[in-house]
Amino acid sequence: MMNGKNVLRKYMLMLACLILFIAGGYRAFTLYKTYKSYNQEIQSIENNTDAQVHTILKAILVEGYDVAEKNTKNDSITLHRIMIESMTMDEIYENIVNMQLGDEFIGILNEVFDLSNKTDDIIITVGTKDYVFYSKSNINLDTYKYIESDNENYITWDEYYEQIDNSGVLHKAYEDIALNRVDYAIIRTDGVYPNGTYYTIDDIIQEYHDNGMKNMDKFMIVTLGVITDDGDIFGELDSNYLNKNSNVNKIFIFKSVSIGTFLTNYVELLNQCDQSVTTKIIQYRNTTEFSNALINILLITTTIITIMIVIKSLDDEIIESQEINEQDPKE
Repeated sequence: MMNGKNVLRKYMLMLACLILFIAGGYRAFTLYKTYKSYNQEIQSIENNTDAQVHTILKAILVEGYDVAEKNTKNDSITLHRIMIESMTMDEIYENIVNMQLGDEFIGILNEVFDLSNKTDDIIITVGTKDYVFYSKSNINLDTYKYIESDNENYITWDEYYEQIDNSGVLHKAYEDIALNRVDYAIIRTDGVYPNGTYYTIDDIIQEYHDNGMKNMDKFMIVTLGVITDDGDIFGELDSNYLNKNSNVNKIFIFKSVSIGTFLTNYVELLNQCDQSVTTKIIQYRNTTEFSNALINILLITTTIITIMIVIKSLDDEIIESQEINEQDPKE
């Protein structure tokens, strides 16, 4: 029959095993909970930062477009002024309606659209509703630099588009901007359009999220200047009362500016946002590791105490067994 000491010893061992089981189960639960909470917190930090970068980047792109559009409109105003000051109306008519482009007119275009001192990547295309008579760029793409035609110094818009990769997208971008169908149109100089259409500001934000500044120099915002906003240089208005005026001879100035050019001015700000993610993650990781360390210390302490109880119980049993043997030796 088991005496009182043996019963107590038995319950102590059972209690020690139960403590170890509970401690191990609790640690497994806390590890799972910590892992889940850690991932959720990291995702929350990244999502909040992505939203912040999205807002900042959109504001930068909208501001960049506004500046580019203002510059293009200023170019159209300057061109209009110099043409009026330097040429008679008959000379202007010969140049932009009859397409008899003279050296004086070409010289004026070169003066207004001088890119020699420009650090921005720029594409300029100038024409009427039927013809392109001026095209130049300071980027290393011959497509946008020269007009090749057997017919003097101008080509049709179709001939112009034929020189460009994915010309249908550029055509649509120019047309939508000219007809005020969209506020923004963004083209890509290498003609890559995965969705079959020009890019939006949201597309550029996603591109930055995926690849940073890597491809930004390939994207260009399209802006438009018109001579004139409500008619043409000859005084014809766009409409006679409620009827469209078919005699209007507008000059269209399409100017595309690299997005990478003005984003470069904000790289430090965008990098600060990215750095804030890293900082917050490190801070949260340090806090989590400190909490885990405290739990580990508690678990190790509990395990050591439990093992000591077991060892003490086993020692007592051995000592008691020896005492019994000494009191009742074998014959």
